[in-house]
Amino acid sequence: MGAPVANAQSSSTVPPQVASAVLLVDDDQANLDVLRSFLDVDLQVFEANSADDALAYLDRPELDVIVTDQRMPGMTGIELLRVARDRRPDLAGIVLTAYTDTPALMAAINEAGAFRFLRKPWQPADVLQAVRDAREFVAQRRLIHRLVGELRQRNTELAGAMAELREAQARLLEMERLATTGRLAAGIAHDLSNAINGLVLIEHEARDRAVDGDLLEVVQLGLAGARNLLSSRETLGMFARQRRLSMAIDRFDMAQAARDALGVLRLDLAFRRRQQVVVLPEAPLPPVVGDRQKVVQAVVNLLRNAVQATSDGQRVQIEVALGSDGWVELAVEDDGPGLDPEVRENLFDAFVSTKGEGGMGLGLYMANLIAAHHSGTLTCLAAAGGGARFVMRLPTVAAAPAGA
Repeated sequence: MGAPVANAQSSSTVPPQVASAVLLVDDDQANLDVLRSFLDVDLQVFEANSADDALAYLDRPELDVIVTDQRMPGMTGIELLRVARDRRPDLAGIVLTAYTDTPALMAAINEAGAFRFLRKPWQPADVLQAVRDAREFVAQRRLIHRLVGELRQRNTELAGAMAELREAQARLLEMERLATTGRLAAGIAHDLSNAINGLVLIEHEARDRAVDGDLLEVVQLGLAGARNLLSSRETLGMFARQRRLSMAIDRFDMAQAARDALGVLRLDLAFRRRQQVVVLPEAPLPPVVGDRQKVVQAVVNLLRNAVQATSDGQRVQIEVALGSDGWVELAVEDDGPGLDPEVRENLFDAFVSTKGEGGMGLGLYMANLIAAHHSGTLTCLAAAGGGARFVMRLPTVAAAPAGA
């Protein structure tokens, strides 16, 4: 086999983007010499004396056309083009043969994907024209392939941009709805404050006049509920304005926060009809660092959500314990219908409610927000009895992250 031979090129009639090399394959050196005599005027020409030797040239990037004899010892020209089609689908093949058997012609077209089939004796002008056509075909196919690749990449980039745009629109919609909620909540703040002032006055009068203890407790529970409602309003408004909660940093007992939350809900008739099982720790828990009132608000939201998910007589349970990693865990569990896995994915998003028109979708959202602002977590699990189990985990003083 002769080594690859590069010849100086003269002016080419083929557009500059077309590749510039042709591979000649024939077991008869005289045929190769004749083909080279008129092809190397405008082309870079490689030679191979067998199909096996021609395989070494298939990875040459400048190659675009293979001109091969059909009948050769070992691998035929069609078999060579079939291998070339698998390794370099961008190449074009031209088969030269003295035989006119139809099966070979069909194989060249269907199996090997031959671009042209020329019978001997061929004329140089016919070969030249076939090579020119093949090179232009290769150029167009490579251009289309590149354009399709670029189009696919642009489509991928466009799909990513559209996804980012939809996400940004969703965020803007959420912010707008939160801002609207904050504005509406601010509109009732004045009336709510007046109501709380009235309850404070009633509480003072009840104490001064030594009214019945049960009545005084009702007044105090009503006052606690109103203050929790006002705190929720202030939290929503604060977050709507700056997406960040301001917190009163202090040390407090998580078990006491749970008791305070239960006290707030004692005026809820639906809560009273449930069979509550409250499990509190036998030994004191390490203190949690954060805003006790906001944590109470989060626990109230979890309890109210559990109450609304159950019917009369069903269990609502709250547990407070120390986890193995030193974090305090507060769990609220109910015997309700539970939640589908797909619902859990967006359960803590703003304005996502499982109650339809009966809920605003802010209770769990605010509870999760408060947990996150305490460097903690809020997760929803399937309860053993088929209901839902919400677990809030907060770091203690010893386990709190630096800067918390």
